[in-house]
Amino acid sequence: MQQWFERIRDAHNVILVSLLFAACLALMLYIYPREGQFKYEFSEGRVWQYEDFFAPFDLEVEKLDSEVAEEQQAIREQAPPVYLRDTSVSRIALERIESTIRTMWDTRLQGGLTDLFKGDRADSLGLERHVESAAKAADAVLRAGIIDLAPAHEGMEPEAAIRVSEGAYLTELERRDLKTLAEAAQEVRKLLEKERRVDREFLEPILQQHLSYNLIHDREATERFIRGRLNAIQTVTGKLEAGELIVRKGEQIGLEQMRELKSVEATFEKRAGKGRSWWIILLGQALLIGLGLLAVVIVLRMLRPEILDDPSRVTFMLVLILLMALSVKLALEVDVLNIYIAPLCILPIVVRTFYDARLALLLHIVSVFMLAFIVPSAFEFVFLHSFAGILLLYGMRSLSRRSQFFNAALVIFISYAATYLGLNIIQEGSFQGIHWNTYAWFGGNAVLSMLAFPLIYFFERSFGFVSEVSLLEISDSNNVLLREMSEKAPGTFQHTLQVANLAEEAIRTIGGNALLVRAGALYHDIGKMEAPQFFTENQYTFNPHDDISDEESAKIIIRHVIRGIEMARKNRLPEEIIDFIRTHHGTTRVEYFYRNAINERGEDQVDPEAFTYPGPKPFSRETAVVMMADSVEAASRSLKDYSEESIEKLVEGIIRHQEKMGQFDNAAITFREISTVKQVFRRKLKNIYHARIAYPERESTDAPGTSPH
Repeated sequence: MQQWFERIRDAHNVILVSLLFAACLALMLYIYPREGQFKYEFSEGRVWQYEDFFAPFDLEVEKLDSEVAEEQQAIREQAPPVYLRDTSVSRIALERIESTIRTMWDTRLQGGLTDLFKGDRADSLGLERHVESAAKAADAVLRAGIIDLAPAHEGMEPEAAIRVSEGAYLTELERRDLKTLAEAAQEVRKLLEKERRVDREFLEPILQQHLSYNLIHDREATERFIRGRLNAIQTVTGKLEAGELIVRKGEQIGLEQMRELKSVEATFEKRAGKGRSWWIILLGQALLIGLGLLAVVIVLRMLRPEILDDPSRVTFMLVLILLMALSVKLALEVDVLNIYIAPLCILPIVVRTFYDARLALLLHIVSVFMLAFIVPSAFEFVFLHSFAGILLLYGMRSLSRRSQFFNAALVIFISYAATYLGLNIIQEGSFQGIHWNTYAWFGGNAVLSMLAFPLIYFFERSFGFVSEVSLLEISDSNNVLLREMSEKAPGTFQHTLQVANLAEEAIRTIGGNALLVRAGALYHDIGKMEAPQFFTENQYTFNPHDDISDEESAKIIIRHVIRGIEMARKNRLPEEIIDFIRTHHGTTRVEYFYRNAINERGEDQVDPEAFTYPGPKPFSRETAVVMMADSVEAASRSLKDYSEESIEKLVEGIIRHQEKMGQFDNAAITFREISTVKQVFRRKLKNIYHARIAYPERESTDAPGTSPH
């Protein structure tokens, strides 16, 4: 039993990672729809490439979604709007017109202005004639209808139909039969011109003042009418009997065949999602998803095996895959969305930010294949997204600037647009079958792909990653820690700058993360700020080590590693940077004080552990290169002769000593790469110290002081 528990303890990472993949499988099964997938791909105008296809069962043939959508659009555009007639408007208008005429008539009589009526007697007979003429003209206009046109209806043609609702009655009129206020004023003027023995100049302003709209747009009634027409659309165009031929092999698919094939597909998927077939579909989905996740494991094992040993890194990969599955699920279930709005290129962008392009591309392609069997037009889906991922990663060599996210979005849009255009030209044989509104969805996809930027920040904080953008920010010399080091330990600061330059050049030559190396090198000695005077690069007048024992000196020197880790964590530096602090001396000894103690007391009286750094040893090529650069740069300051020979001897001796002590045993760096690093260091140090070749002495007749150059 004890051995069994010990095995579980030793394999807890493997067990946890397996549970994570199992959880991902379960969640993806929950996300995927429970529908069977019709195994044929087809579109109108293309040639049927499969065997002769017969109806597998009796079914009704329905119109295509595009046909129904066109009919619905036509109904919405052509349906006559409904306007409500307000009868109270006519009554109130006539009452006000009569009242205004009588009041103004009496006012003019009292003022003796009877001449305004053009010779008519200013008596009650003239008044009644004016009231009657005004009422007749106003009633004629109001009875026809004064319409308050909604903005959407202002450009209607004269023969366009308008439905007028009055109580329980609904009348359909033409637009020309109804008047706006401006048109009503003109109509009133024409009607008054036909009246005799009335003062038109007196009546016309009164009528214009009191006429108002009596036909108001009834939105609800209009929508009810449109919904009724929409519900009346007949989608069924015929029937198919089981065994009836639909299309022959090599035959071009026409409209009627397209209807029949789509009807078979829809009926098949509905039937497959019911009854015992539901469990069969679930089993098939589990098998395909399981194979996809197995492919993820294989990709990680080949390219980044260390990820599988870290449950948090595995969680990061699986969360990304689940996010892509959710985006596809959302695009499928929301009717107003298109499948190509799902921003699947977020996955390669985010993975490429923290890892390499090969891993990002393979994971992207695997995830696309895992999602392909739940989307329509699977071949087109896979081709578009795979090609977009390839172009994106080729153009996205790095993400060291935020502007590159916009460039990535542009590449995504161009790749989708060009690939879609090519596929449709092949399928349709012309430009007429291209759905140009799909390009708007591609644009939306490109915009949504920029959500990778906040996601990168989220993953940095959640999983302890560090991106190239963050590395650039950390490497800024105005950073609080670096500025503090330049003030408290200026010699150490200059040392770190030189180490950063050496290490960056070396890692670029052998291959590696140059930004990470530079940032790590800049911070590897921050612990020296606690006691800068104990380090030679900061000593100007006296050496404090002269007053203490060798063990105390070694303890202070070694402490700068521990103190550096504490400072880095306090300032929330990423663990990737802290790795450089803890490994830049590995498990080497403080040789000067160790040798000094042996010389004074003898080897038997000296404890080597008191002079040994706690480690660990470098475990990556980046940390190994910084270790080499740190030792070489520090030792180069003590050289008395900066000749080519002395520099080469220094570099070779220091790095060979580190190799003998096994400091690079845990790092993924080869002997050939170490040899290349040595060459880079020699070249850089010669440039720094301007080392010249020592020419041999020879007899010469040249004048003294002359040079062979």
